[in-house]
Amino acid sequence: MRILFVHTIGRKKYGGGERWAVNAAAGLQEQGHYVVLAGSKNSVLLKEAQNRGVITENFTVYNDINPYKTWRLARLIRKHKIDVVICKGRELVVSGLAAKFSGNQLLIRRSGSPPPAKSLRLVLRTKWFVDGVITNTETIREIYANNGIAPEGFVKVIYNGLIPDDTIAPFDFSSQYPGKTIVLSVGRVVGHKGYFFLIDALPGIREHYPDMLFYILGDGRDMDKLVAYAQDKGVEDMIHFAGYVHEPIPYVKGCDLFLHPSLYEGMPNAPMEAMAYGKPVIMTRVNGAAELSQDGKYATLIPPANSNAIAEAILEARKKKEEWDIRSNEAMQFVRENFGMLKMVKSLESFIYKRMEAKNKQQQK
Repeated sequence: MRILFVHTIGRKKYGGGERWAVNAAAGLQEQGHYVVLAGSKNSVLLKEAQNRGVITENFTVYNDINPYKTWRLARLIRKHKIDVVICKGRELVVSGLAAKFSGNQLLIRRSGSPPPAKSLRLVLRTKWFVDGVITNTETIREIYANNGIAPEGFVKVIYNGLIPDDTIAPFDFSSQYPGKTIVLSVGRVVGHKGYFFLIDALPGIREHYPDMLFYILGDGRDMDKLVAYAQDKGVEDMIHFAGYVHEPIPYVKGCDLFLHPSLYEGMPNAPMEAMAYGKPVIMTRVNGAAELSQDGKYATLIPPANSNAIAEAILEARKKKEEWDIRSNEAMQFVRENFGMLKMVKSLESFIYKRMEAKNKQQQK
């Protein structure tokens, strides 16, 4: 197959969705397919794809309906003789129209974040353009079903894959923060990641464990607001915003505890990676978190937007360290067995073939 991924994003952003796109593109290429990834010029996304040997093209979409961008994408499809286009919701209309104008290529939408619970726009755009949907959680699949988009085999849950690297050395927090217990969070520094609620929890945690340091990896528009908020709360010495780090795994391996206080997610990649390296994990019960943790068996789930729940879970983790360490080892085995990269790529490949077959049968009627 000849497959085009369309994934436009800010040049500096490289989060879970971008990692998925690069891993899926590189994985399908390793299976013998011709793969192209189109994204923003000079972006981290394209550089990472190039490092993996994937062909890249410069392409950006700023709005839903853009005749020029549709024409440009149609040219890319014809240039590379593409059979399958895979895109997100942001690029759906332009990609769908470009595919129709270029030979009616198969169009797969990846839905990594929860769409609205009820949405006529979702229904219409899916019916007009989409030949299949891949998502990473059962909860998102159910949203499609509740919107009436559930023909047999149309929506497929394919869990995100990962490739643990046990050769990476852990970051030495003790050299900079001697005597501190490090609680790590990884994610964009924006409101919906729950960091304001984390800051609200810190005074209560300090009463019991003043040696804890909450270390945040990520950048975003709310950085200044969060730093100021921590200062207003008098806990700026307990939380450190380290900014964006391209490779967070050394920090994951070096921390004592991993916290993911997000208000909403698809399948949370950062906690998955922490579990894969045997770290105790606390995360909010949002969308894919229950599936990832097997409903709390392998990680502690807390309600979102709840600073008291954050504090209570942190305190429990410290009090029951031995129990949490045992569970973390079990979680590591579970994640490595069920969220492997090859399994993800093979499932994606199989789904594309099935949707191509279904489309061919439909066109022959």
